Amino acid sequence: MSRIYLFFLLILVLSCNDGSLDIPEFDFSSTDIETCGEVVLFKINENETFVIELDSDFDADDEETFLTYNWNEETFTVSESGTNSITYRTMSEAPTSSYFCQNIPPTSPTVTQEWTGTGTVLVNTEFSEDDNDGVDETDDLLLDTDGDGIPNYIDSDDDGDDITTDNEDIDGDGDPTNDDTDGDGIPNYLDADDDGDGVLTIDESSTLDANGNDLNDYLDPDTISTITEPRNIQNSYTETYKTTITISPLKLVNANGEPVNYDSYEFGTIETSKTKVPE
Repeated sequence: MSRIYLFFLLILVLSCNDGSLDIPEFDFSSTDIETCGEVVLFKINENETFVIELDSDFDADDEETFLTYNWNEETFTVSESGTNSITYRTMSEAPTSSYFCQNIPPTSPTVTQEWTGTGTVLVNTEFSEDDNDGVDETDDLLLDTDGDGIPNYIDSDDDGDDITTDNEDIDGDGDPTNDDTDGDGIPNYLDADDDGDGVLTIDESSTLDANGNDLNDYLDPDTISTITEPRNIQNSYTETYKTTITISPLKLVNANGEPVNYDSYEFGTIETSKTKVPE
């Protein structure tokens, strides 16, 4: 009988060390990551909060931030004496996002329980670039139709005719690849002479209709009205960063020294985008 008692006592002790202490839900799986300050990442689930604060003193240019940086399995150690911190709190009521973005937290809501954490925060980024022109150009990232040094997948004007690729979608179906005004087998967005009249699109008006047939001159082979001033479109594209944050391992300890352990905890993924203009 004593052996059976000791066996069940051992199971109870091990289960407590594995994170089954009587704490609130600790379920942030369906909540979004929010941010404030330099690197304060937090989640709110009703009256529960989970906060990661990192000292991310990394070598980056002025345009880069923690969430617009291409992290490759970067780790940040969180210890009791370090500058990085992990905190789990229950509050007297649900806090607003601004609660974490003030130097002096408001007096309400109040903290009812608190666990401080230690472990290793793993940060990894899925990085992508896109000119959002409606054309899937990921098969050949080196393709540069107009030879301007900007690959098509981040070039707003793939053929260099001063008509942006998204504006070469003449039929308006969201797909520029099926618009070929002169029927030469080259879609307009890759064709330097869209109407095949021998005058380059860049040298024809994109707004005038010289013969009044409801076709702008650069799409009308029956009109040739040259212009001398280029339209000088502004090329831009979007950089997207999907930053995934995992804490592995994670140990939380309350004021009584009672631990809650996780071999690995998925804090979540946050997506951040910014517009870039090629130099």
